[in-house]
Formats: sequence, structure tokens, C-alpha cells
Amino acid sequence: MTFFAQIVRQIRETWIGSLRLRMTAVSVGLSLVAVAAIGGFLSFTIERNLFESRRNEIVSEMQSVSGTVQSQFDGATNAESGIDLEEANSNAQSTIRAITNSPGLIGFAILRSSGQITDNVMTSASSIGFPLTVVSDSFREAIHDDRANVYYQSVEVPGGSPGIVAGTNIDVPTAGRYDLLLVYDLADVEGNLAFVQSALSAGQLFFVVITGLIVWFVTTRSIQPIMTTAATAERFADGNLDERIKVEGTDVAAKLAGSFNRMAESISAQINRLATLSTLQQQFVSDVSHELRTPLTTIKLAGSMLFKQRKTFDKDSARAAELLHRQIETFEELLSELLELSRYDAGAAALELEKVVPATLALSCIEQMETLADVHGSTITLFAPGGHKQAELDSRRVRRILHNFLSNALDHGEGGPIEVWVDSTSAAVSFAVRDHGVGMTSAEVERVFDRFWKADPSRQRQSGGTGLGLAIALGYAKLHGGVIDVWSEPNRGACFRLTIPQGGAVDPVSPLALPPRAEETDA
Repeated sequence: MTFFAQIVRQIRETWIGSLRLRMTAVSVGLSLVAVAAIGGFLSFTIERNLFESRRNEIVSEMQSVSGTVQSQFDGATNAESGIDLEEANSNAQSTIRAITNSPGLIGFAILRSSGQITDNVMTSASSIGFPLTVVSDSFREAIHDDRANVYYQSVEVPGGSPGIVAGTNIDVPTAGRYDLLLVYDLADVEGNLAFVQSALSAGQLFFVVITGLIVWFVTTRSIQPIMTTAATAERFADGNLDERIKVEGTDVAAKLAGSFNRMAESISAQINRLATLSTLQQQFVSDVSHELRTPLTTIKLAGSMLFKQRKTFDKDSARAAELLHRQIETFEELLSELLELSRYDAGAAALELEKVVPATLALSCIEQMETLADVHGSTITLFAPGGHKQAELDSRRVRRILHNFLSNALDHGEGGPIEVWVDSTSAAVSFAVRDHGVGMTSAEVERVFDRFWKADPSRQRQSGGTGLGLAIALGYAKLHGGVIDVWSEPNRGACFRLTIPQGGAVDPVSPLALPPRAEETDA
């Protein structure tokens, strides 16, 4: 069943992925329907015409034979109205043999009609091999009832071929009425019909094949510009901004190529302009961040002195010194994050991998956040079904990611419990932090990694926050070749999961569900 399902899936994928195949298949299918309908009609018409032509020929011959035989019997009487019946019968048979020339005649018969009382009786006669069994009683009764016309009936002659029996009634002087019967074999008509049908079938097959080939060729020529455009667009999307399509002629394909080239020129110019602006922006951020380091150090020293001496100041001055101290720390954190982002954007960030036990690293992060958790009234619980073996990580950057996850969970967890999860396989190690607070909408989840974006700027944060933490966390995850996945629902909390591949694995499956569930494992 699996093998059959694979074949069906492969056929379906081929069908969906090939416009040329669909066009050819549809054209061939419609051609088959058309030629089948036309061929059926022609075959029926030819069969009917062949049969009617032979039938008319047989009826005409029967009329001629019956008229000649009747005249011969009428002329066989002498002056005393006497007649030698057997001699007349013999002469009539000779006459029938002489004047019947239609192909397929099997034989003839002159048979006495039943239910008569006459002075004389002529012996019924038939040719050798006459198939009397094909002549039905109902056919002979029809001849008796209508003596003026010739009757015919389709029959099956010995040997299985189709045939026709024709008959009429003649009067034999002094002997009464007799049935004159002729039986014809239509095997030649059947053979002609079979030949015509074979020729029609061959012609239909040839037509369908030619139609399929023509449609395949025309479709191939028609979609070639599209395929060329698609291939060029793929290379363009891969970063080859100089890719262009050669324009030939003035037809629709040439217009498509020209439009693509103009679009590529516009996009390339925009990308180059944005790249230049991005480079300038990155350089500006880096330069400003470095340049601000020196005055910030001076300001920090002065602020620290004021903060340490705040108890000697009046109430307003002391409060101003505390506020200055907090803002200097926030400013310093912002500068550090801007410098980190500028290094990441410039491609200068490098991992410092070391052997680390993930569960131990997570526990260390939790211990650092316990004081802040007490302020929020939250408890942080570690669930570690795995992660007890060493893994290759940049512990500083992973610690920074977990610190950001925990800070956000405490700030938005509404004092509820916080869960930290760690698990690992041979292909990946995962960390997850789950809170049960206000949560986020799907629109907010889409923006959660944007720089300087905050879900609710009006909320009072105990852990500071510059709006760059998750952007930096995502950059760190990408440096590891990993990903950060987010789950959140309003009023149900949020869960951030970090998955880092191990052992050269590519896109490994995370060992943790999203969100993890405590009932599925032991803490």
C-alpha cells in the first residue's frame, strides 16, 4: 500500500508540476473523445449504408426473379389449361440459377404454402445446401399475408456470418401458392465493414498521436520563455543581480523578457541603494557606539560618585542621583547591544564553542534570576528530561539568550509560575521558557524579533529592556545554525524555544514540544 501511495503521489506531483504534461494530456483526452464520437458515427453510418445497399440489391433481384419465374409458370400451360408441373418446376429452378448474380447467394427454395387444397401438387424444391432452418415460420406467414410484396429478414447463416433471407409468393397454375425464398450470406459486407473500421481506428490513433505531438511541441515552444524567465528569476533571487534575459523579436515572449529585465534593473538598483544605506547605517551605529564609549565612561564615573554620596544630598537630589545611575546603566546596556548587533550585521561575530552541560547552564541562569523572580512574585522551575550530556555551545551567547527569555517571562508573566525546559537528542539540544501571563496576539508574535519593538511599552519593566534583546537572541541562534520558535496566546502566556543542532545535523526536529507540557515528563 505504501509503494502504491508513493506512485500515486509521484504521479500527482508530476501532474501538478508540469504544465506541458497537463496541456498534452488534456488535448489528447479531448481528441480521443472527439475521434471516438466521430468514428462511432461514421462506423454506424457506413454499416447502415452497406447493409441498405446490399438489401436493396437483394430485394431488387428478388423482384426480378419472382417476376420471371411467375411468367414462366404462367406460360407453361397448354391449350387445355394443362401443365406439366415437374417440368415447369425444373425450368423455374434453371431460370433462378441463370438470372441470380448477386454475390453471397447461398441457395434458393420453392416451397408449397401450407393450408391449401388444390387439384394438383408440385413438389417443393431447393438448391443443394439451402439452409431451411434460418427461415422462420413468422417470416413465411408474413409472405402468405401479403402476396404482392417482397419480404426480407436478417438472419445468421450457418458458419455464424450475418445474412438476409428474401421471399415472396408465386402462383403455380393448378397447384396453388408457393413461397419463393433466396438466402444470401453477407460475409463480404461484414469483411468490408471490418476493413473500414480498422482503417478508421488506425486513422483515429494516428490523429491522436499527431495531435499529442503537436501540442507537446507547441506547448514546449510556448512555455520556453516562461521557463527561461523562471530560471533567470531563481538565479536573480540567489543573489546574481546581473542576470538578464536575452530579448529576441517583438512578440509576447520578447515583451515578457523586456519587462523582466526592467524589473530586474529596478530591483537591483533598489537593492544596491538599500545595501549602501544599510552599510552606512551599520557604520554609523558602530561609529556612534564606539564614540559614545569614552564620554559614557566619564559620565558613569561621575554618576557613580553621585550615587554613592546620595545619602548626603537632600531628598530631591538623592532621587535625581538614583535616576541618573539607572539611566546610565540602561544607556550602557543599549550601547553594548548596539555594538553586538553591529558586529553581527557586519559578519564579524564568531562563535566560541565549548563543551557544556545544557541542564547545568540552564540551572545557572535560573539562579541568577531568582532575586528578580522574587520581586515579581514568580517561581522558576526547571524541567530537564534531557540535556545532561555535554553539548557544543557558545555558553556566553546561550546564557544571554536564556537571560532574555527569563527577563521577558518575568516582566509579562503577571507573577505566575515560570517553567524552564531542557532536552536533547543526538541531533539537537533545546531550551524553552514558558510563562502564564498576558501572552501575545499572532500579529505581535510576528513582530517580536523586530529591533526596538516592544509588545506593551506602557508596562513597567523591572529588568530594563531596550527592545533589542530578542533581535540579538535571534542573531545568536542563527550563529549556532539554530532557530527560535514562539508560541503565545492572549491571557495564556508565551513560550520561547531555542533549538541548536548538534553533530552537523541540518534542520533537526526539536526534542521539546511547543509549548512543552509538564504531564509528559518528570521534573
